[in-house]
Amino acid sequence: MALHLPAHSLSDAPPSPLTGVHLNADGSLFATSTVEGWVVYRTQPLEVLTRRHVPNASLRLVLPLERSNLLFLVGGPPSPLYPPNKVILWDARTEARVAELEFREDVRGLRARRDRLVVVLRRRVVVFVLGEGDAGIWREGAYETCDNPRGLAALATAPLSTLLAFPGRQPGQVQLVLLPPLPRERAPPLPPPPSHDPTSPPHPSVSVLVAHSAPLAALACDPRGRVLATGSARGTLVRVWDAAGRGSSGGGAPPLVRELRRGTDSAEIFDVSLSAEGDRVAVASDKGTVHVWDLRREARDEREKRKREASASGSSTPRLSLLKPYLPAYFSSEWSHAQFRLPAPPGTPPASRLPFSLANPGPIPRTPFSPAAGAGPGAGAGGEGLKGATSVEDDVCVCAWVEVDVPGGEEGDDAPHQVPPPAPAPAPAPAPDPHARRRSSAAQQPAPPPAPQRRRETQLVALTRSGGWYRLAFSPAPAPAPPHPSSSTSSSPSVTAKGKARERPRDAGAGTRSGSAAAEGVRGLARDATSECRVVEYRRFGGVEGW
Repeated sequence: MALHLPAHSLSDAPPSPLTGVHLNADGSLFATSTVEGWVVYRTQPLEVLTRRHVPNASLRLVLPLERSNLLFLVGGPPSPLYPPNKVILWDARTEARVAELEFREDVRGLRARRDRLVVVLRRRVVVFVLGEGDAGIWREGAYETCDNPRGLAALATAPLSTLLAFPGRQPGQVQLVLLPPLPRERAPPLPPPPSHDPTSPPHPSVSVLVAHSAPLAALACDPRGRVLATGSARGTLVRVWDAAGRGSSGGGAPPLVRELRRGTDSAEIFDVSLSAEGDRVAVASDKGTVHVWDLRREARDEREKRKREASASGSSTPRLSLLKPYLPAYFSSEWSHAQFRLPAPPGTPPASRLPFSLANPGPIPRTPFSPAAGAGPGAGAGGEGLKGATSVEDDVCVCAWVEVDVPGGEEGDDAPHQVPPPAPAPAPAPAPDPHARRRSSAAQQPAPPPAPQRRRETQLVALTRSGGWYRLAFSPAPAPAPPHPSSSTSSSPSVTAKGKARERPRDAGAGTRSGSAAAEGVRGLARDATSECRVVEYRRFGGVEGW
């Protein structure tokens, strides 16, 4: 008799006090909420900025206000430091509570810009004005939404931006609200008018967008509020909308710009991130993957495709075009051009719910955050640790786009490839001079080499709740040096997701750790990544070690 029992996995990884990873508005900072306080990091380069250790005091949300010293704190299980229905404004410089906001239900999410705080409840979104001095904080108004257990909302934070987006009153809908433009310079907001009603919507909804037929699972916008990305609970499609294309009068729903396909099977979307220019989209899901779309490349490919179709002759093209309205959306959606598969969390067994061919073979060493990166002595303190996830699918991942200085000679998507000029022919060697030894030693010293040129490149930082920090680049890696003719080729080509063989770059299969060379255990980091995605740097944050 066969017994059909579910698969069980054993792990020696201790349960982590880490309860979440939270990015600020522009992704420059992130905070980790733990059961013993919180820690605030700089995203790039990875560096500890501030921490607070409070024994037996857990938090669920820790949101840094842009790049200031203010934090918004919300308590959570198992032993809340603050009630889960309160938002605490904490000044990290003075280490004191500035203010608190109390509600009748638990707080689900927070969004903030320099002059506004958006508190997301289960069926409401409440907007507060962040004043200075005597103005203080006052409630501007509230909006009704559908059931929103994830606490979804999107807020543009660039200067002069106005967009605020949150779920509508029906599942799958998105309300768009235009707030007052964010001033370029810090200016105290005006106090509320005498006839102000804090229970009514302070600003009218400019449009209601029917984004999906299923409930929303992800909602994000670029810092300027010109591009909006939505994902549903099915997790197969992410739709990109032109939030600025509502017409001259500001009315009407935004038009659909792209329909991005993550996959064919259902998944839970953890995070959707848009770059500063809104031209790149990153999606992390419970499949243990990070998909990336370059909207600029998709637009170029679409234009080239239209040119080919227009130049093609024959009767086959119009016949196929007649069938286009009847084809399912599967054929019209766009697949990601780059993909990265997260390695399994530390301490987990090699078995996973993923197929064996998709599992990451390389183990990840459990390395604490290096003090050389700015944490200083005692970086492992503070109650932060590693997540004892049962598989890679249970490891929640969030993403942030960063600008990194790279050598100007590297090839990339952000800069065209420059062909160096041919080297001049060598001059004939002069006759030996018997008086050459009498020359001064200063004249014989070679001229110092010119300083290498640098350029800015957009890269992606993926943060996992198990303490993984991955900096990903989407430009081709530098070509390896040609092997010596006498040496035999020992490296074998790797196969991409599309089945085409390619040569593996020397640094594409491993990420650096603490600025040093890659260890043996991290060589499998990029084995499941596509050819256009490579791990530039790999670090770990959190310091719970031992048995």
